[in-house]
Amino acid sequence: MVGGGEFGLSQKFDSNVYVVDCGEELAMIDAGAGVDVALIEENIKKEGLSPDRITKILLTHSHSDHAGGADWFHKRFASAVYISKEEAIGVESGEEGELGLEIARRSGFYSQEYRFPSTEVAVKLKHEDEFMCGVYKFKAMLVPGHSQGSVCYHTDLPEGKVLFSGDTVFSGGKILLLNIEGSSLSDYRQNCGKLSDLGIDILLPGHGVVVLSEGQMHIDEALKKLKLLQPPPNLL
Repeated sequence: MVGGGEFGLSQKFDSNVYVVDCGEELAMIDAGAGVDVALIEENIKKEGLSPDRITKILLTHSHSDHAGGADWFHKRFASAVYISKEEAIGVESGEEGELGLEIARRSGFYSQEYRFPSTEVAVKLKHEDEFMCGVYKFKAMLVPGHSQGSVCYHTDLPEGKVLFSGDTVFSGGKILLLNIEGSSLSDYRQNCGKLSDLGIDILLPGHGVVVLSEGQMHIDEALKKLKLLQPPPNLL
């Protein structure tokens, strides 16, 4: 983890930001909000990694706290931006309705001055698309629910099977349902089953604490609740 506003690692608007050392390349998962992005770059350097090795920025979705920093890294290091085809339009246009930004500012999640830095999307992902970054293979799991094109990234690392879950599922089986267009409990019910039977060891969500063992247990708790009358607990 090289960024995260909740932990004081980077600017307060930022989601959790991760970097995977893939050998000759680095993969960045989410990029923060795009405010004081140099803090994230400094954290990468403190880990003994060179930011100019970031070849891929894997965005879990287009909300500003996750995607706003992508343009800075793309321009500085020529990193390619990956996101689902459903959410690429918001990242490329910066249109506030697509991003849910106006209501997020009104709710106090961003300053009134904040504007989303739109950027070019290199790869528009579909469900189960696979790609290599250095020595590791990543699989994109399209799981609409938190947003219409939310993506989780699945990979096998030496430490175990990893899921970068964005804002789809969190420690304790929580989900993140918002009062905006594109966020849907029905979509959660229809799509979250894609995350069953993955045998996830390490669950790395977009907010809150990380899970370093038995990550599938936390995912399964959310899946169980989605089949019952009472939905899973909401992160907010």
